[in-house]
Amino acid sequence: MRKTATIVLFVMLGLAAVLTAQDKNVDVVGNWEVSFETPMGGRTYIAAFTMDNEVLKVVMKSGQGTELKGDGKIAGNEVTWSVIVTGPMGEISLTFKGKVEGEAMTGTLTMGEAGESEFKAKKIK
Repeated sequence: MRKTATIVLFVMLGLAAVLTAQDKNVDVVGNWEVSFETPMGGRTYIAAFTMDNEVLKVVMKSGQGTELKGDGKIAGNEVTWSVIVTGPMGEISLTFKGKVEGEAMTGTLTMGEAGESEFKAKKIK
């Protein structure tokens, strides 16, 4: 009887550890190189992520000096953020939705009426 109770206790503790690990948000704070395709060709930005309480803040800079600011959120290993691009045709909202696996991120970018594209990112050390 005592052996069974001990086994049950260990199983419950193990399950609790797994569930706690799944609930924990990934840490994306730092700099990431983000690449994606647009109707105007490929783009690469350096995205600097910070956390302000529960809000993910991002500043994305291109090699040409363009700077985009926005915010988002993290839920487990899923991350979303949005920025606004201002151009000759007005403002376009870029919304990134992806998953983080270690120091890599992949997902879908929605570009307003311009459609969708896949994006990928890697953490810069």
